[in-house]
Amino acid sequence: MPYSLLARSKNEKGVSLIEILLVIALVGFLVLIIGNLPNSISLINKANHQSLAREIASKKIEDLRSIQYINLANGENPLTDYRLNQIPNGVGTYLIEDCDPSVCTNGEHTKKAEVNVSWKEGSKDYQIKLETLISEGGIGQ
Repeated sequence: MPYSLLARSKNEKGVSLIEILLVIALVGFLVLIIGNLPNSISLINKANHQSLAREIASKKIEDLRSIQYINLANGENPLTDYRLNQIPNGVGTYLIEDCDPSVCTNGEHTKKAEVNVSWKEGSKDYQIKLETLISEGGIGQ
């Protein structure tokens, strides 16, 4: 009977070298995927928290810009947004202060608004900080 690579005789038993190599490659691939899964989940959570913190800070900046200049009182205040509870140990503050004279050189009636959202994941601290200038007669005034 002629020898064929595809057909085995009934007397041959066992597995070929190619079959063994395929199983080893498959097991290695599965180990690689399972090994990286916790890191991938951690990166996804970090990105979600970062995105949410940026949304919260952006919303507060928009809210502050809609307030009349004359009604903006200087000082630091806590940020109250229900979404802060969705970030681990999430806290936020916003600071209103007069514009730095080195920036506002012509004596403009301008205030600087700074919004900070910070949180802690594991042992690492993270922070999103957004700033804007709000002038008398500016947007929506």
